[in-house]
Amino acid sequence: MTAEYRVLGPLEVLLDGEPVAVPAGRGRVLLAALLLRANEFVSADELVERVWDGEPPALDRARRTLQTVVMRLRQSLGAANCVRTSSHGYLAEVGPGQLDLAEFRRLTARGEHHTALELWRGPVLGNVTSESLHRDDVPPLVEEQVVALERRIDEDLARTADVLVPELWSLVRQHPLREIFWAQLMLALHRAGRQAEALSAYQEIRKRLADELGVDPGQRLREAHEQVLSGEMPASPVVPRQLPPAHPHFVGREHELARLSEMVKTRPGEPVLISAINGIGGVGKTALAVQWAHQVAGRFPDGQLHVDLRGFDTDTDPLDPQVAIRAFLLALGVGENDIPSSGDALAAAYRSALAGRRMLVLLDNARDVDQVRPLLPGGAGNLVLVTSRNRLSGLVAREGARPVALDVLDEREAIDLLTERVGADRIAAEREAAARLVERCAGLPLALGIVGARAAYGDSLTTLADELEKERLGALDIEDASTAVRAVFSWSLRSVSDLAATVFVLLGLHPGPDFTAEAVASLAALPLARARKALAELVAGSLLTRGSDGRYTWHDLLRDYAAERAAELPSGPRSTAQGRMFDHYLHVSLAACDWLSSIAVEWTPLAPPAEGVVLVPVPDVADAHAWYDAEEQVLLRVVSAMVAAGADDLAWRLSYTPHMHLVTRGRLAEAEVVERAGLAAALRLEDVFAQARLHRSLAGVLVAQRDFPRAEVQINAAMRCEELLGRVDGRSNLSRGLSFLYEQQGRNAEALEVLLQVYPLIEQCEPGEQAALRGELGRAYHRVGDHERGLELCLVADEWLRERQPFPSPTKSLARQTLAVIYLRLGRVAEAVDRHSEAVQMMREMRETHDLADALTELAEAQVAAGDRPAARESLSEALSIFEELGDGRAAQVRELIASVTNV
Repeated sequence: MTAEYRVLGPLEVLLDGEPVAVPAGRGRVLLAALLLRANEFVSADELVERVWDGEPPALDRARRTLQTVVMRLRQSLGAANCVRTSSHGYLAEVGPGQLDLAEFRRLTARGEHHTALELWRGPVLGNVTSESLHRDDVPPLVEEQVVALERRIDEDLARTADVLVPELWSLVRQHPLREIFWAQLMLALHRAGRQAEALSAYQEIRKRLADELGVDPGQRLREAHEQVLSGEMPASPVVPRQLPPAHPHFVGREHELARLSEMVKTRPGEPVLISAINGIGGVGKTALAVQWAHQVAGRFPDGQLHVDLRGFDTDTDPLDPQVAIRAFLLALGVGENDIPSSGDALAAAYRSALAGRRMLVLLDNARDVDQVRPLLPGGAGNLVLVTSRNRLSGLVAREGARPVALDVLDEREAIDLLTERVGADRIAAEREAAARLVERCAGLPLALGIVGARAAYGDSLTTLADELEKERLGALDIEDASTAVRAVFSWSLRSVSDLAATVFVLLGLHPGPDFTAEAVASLAALPLARARKALAELVAGSLLTRGSDGRYTWHDLLRDYAAERAAELPSGPRSTAQGRMFDHYLHVSLAACDWLSSIAVEWTPLAPPAEGVVLVPVPDVADAHAWYDAEEQVLLRVVSAMVAAGADDLAWRLSYTPHMHLVTRGRLAEAEVVERAGLAAALRLEDVFAQARLHRSLAGVLVAQRDFPRAEVQINAAMRCEELLGRVDGRSNLSRGLSFLYEQQGRNAEALEVLLQVYPLIEQCEPGEQAALRGELGRAYHRVGDHERGLELCLVADEWLRERQPFPSPTKSLARQTLAVIYLRLGRVAEAVDRHSEAVQMMREMRETHDLADALTELAEAQVAAGDRPAARESLSEALSIFEELGDGRAAQVRELIASVTNV
């Protein structure tokens, strides 16, 4: 059972989504006082002051009475009781995600101000009668809300200034002396082309400050005033600075740096593509590109973008350019819901976002020309740097890119690099040993960096050279970089502890592209603290890199070497470690899946995680999405690794769990690929239940792609599985899906017939499925003209959903849509607008982008019928924006509707 506590509005307690009665009077004040200081002991004397509003009876009597209040509160809360007692006083014990105030502070700390502010439901503790609480404790919380609101508006100003004007006028009336709101109002008016009003607003707040406080406007107001007077538009607050740090020990490469700078001089104002900063792995292509990019970054005031395209990762395909574009758009400040899902629309949005800007784009580790071309911006003023092991001749020939070939370091440069790492005194003292080290590393910067990392810890260069020579590197061949440095890697591993070396080898089982400490702890069956210590040692030895997000990665040559070493492990330990890694990803994904599913997901029995597996907590929906966002590429690879290992029972589950996240995020191509892999695993297992799940989820992906013929094939395949299993609920659910599919194609009679065939079995279904089936059948009756029968069924379904599902769900939103459509057909226009509005709001909360545009179009029809054409135009405009971003052909129809509404 899950308890939730809410103080950002009326005090509320929920248990598994159902309200729990909180006693009024002193019990409510007591719980509120404890929740405002959750997980902190509050003394009995302080609580007495709060509960009796500073006027308690005799102290001994008050303490005894307080104990009675606590006892009655605990009884009322029942399973939701969070009140704990100790000698220090009383405490409200709440976990992650249970208290809205804690969640608000977590979200604001992460900069997610929109989501954080949605948690506020009204005046803080509006149903709690306590003068002292509202005098002493509530005002600081209101200040936190106002500060978050200020920051949210700052984020919105660059994109929706005109929309913000009414809200800001309201805010300055509520907070007449709050200068930030006035400054934001001035900027919003200015960006909306209303300069005179912006100046008038400044004069109004200036006079208020002088009359009421006797002060002049502060810096924020003065800056806004200067912007308005100058006619300067406020710059976008989103200026990505994604360049990795320059290498701390970069040396040499003067010729290449000069060549890069010369190319910029010869092509002013044009995009400059430098395709072949090319050379073997580990030669320093990225270090050169980053070094030079930092030198010229000042020429690109609109920011710098960077992506590792992973073109030569041996464990997986190169990074899809669409994934890179999506990440770039997010970095440029485009909202997640505003990013198109289709390839052409996505590329167009990317080019539009960079048009008119001056940006530097670093495309690192590209595989081929096809991977690079979608990432090239149009327009003048942008610079694109591309690094690759290949020459990318097509990019040179067609796009006019300038190649820069990069070779290994010469002896002088190699000595300089080693000197940079260990110091000139040590090189001077052991020149012969330094020369031997350089010779054995063959001028490859990656190998020299690893040697230098060990030397920096104090071993003499002579000792290191002697040890390295024992690796028999006489056959070093720089044409084969992986062979050239294999012995260096082996030697380097001996410089770290046995534990760190073991972790490194086990990481050869990880499919990449990156990983967390929890995943490593699971692989090695280590406590998390020991895993982090081993990882830190590998980072210090230049065998791993730790990113600013806390995730780890490594050079692809090191990954290849670790994979070779892992393959040499005995099959038993190797299989056991890999199984722990599989358990880590599967069980965390199952937890995340539960948060994102509108109904409980059914599973066949599955063994618990193996001993030694470390799991990541997933306390709420936001964390579920965040975990999937971070691990998406890893999960796709882990599924492939499961298949390769013959772990089909795990593979089909892991391929299914991210379904809702991928569809919600518009990752339809990725969803189809991974779910087809899962279906293949289910077929090999001859697991009919698993096949039913994957056929059904694939159908959902194909419906989102509007590929109705292939979706119908998948639904029918799933239906055959459900019939074999004898699962009436499953058959009902699929019948609803097939009916919806037919409805989308205008096959209304067939849609009704499908549901009538399964409806006699409704009493055998679970209550939730019964409600969903009635709602869908009501919709089908309406579509064939029997509106009264449709309304009757939909009302029954909606009543059950309102009572039993306090959270938004696709079933619930579809029921409201259907009611709205029927009400409109029956002339009950106001009710139609209300139900459509509720459906739209639910879809926003669920981030249902694909269905939201349809719902907005239907809402607009009801708004026109109600005579509210401005609202209808607003709804249609939003729908048009969504359809255009999705590359959906229905955009043309919506444009016609907007014209018809506008011209009447």
